[in-house]
Amino acid sequence: MQDLTPFIFERWKNDWKTRKNKVKRCPLCGGEMHDGMTTIPFLISEKVVVIKDVPAEICSDCGEAYMKSSVVDKVESVLDKLDELRSEMSVVHYEVA
Repeated sequence: MQDLTPFIFERWKNDWKTRKNKVKRCPLCGGEMHDGMTTIPFLISEKVVVIKDVPAEICSDCGEAYMKSSVVDKVESVLDKLDELRSEMSVVHYEVA
């Protein structure tokens, strides 16, 4: 049986180089994605929480924002902390949180 590992690796390496330079597209509308900041409102246990300046990839056409998993983890951590407060409304900046 022939070892296909070198062939597979070369193919993957070339494919990765091609995809690395391609423009990311919005899964919702197909628009071009760009790095930016967004503001995200939440309603948690009848409390309003707004997190400002959240890093995200944002669609230039429809404005939909997509966060990386590390950003989502931090946002969830912030929401857990704010849920313990007795405030009805909180507005925080992502970097400060």
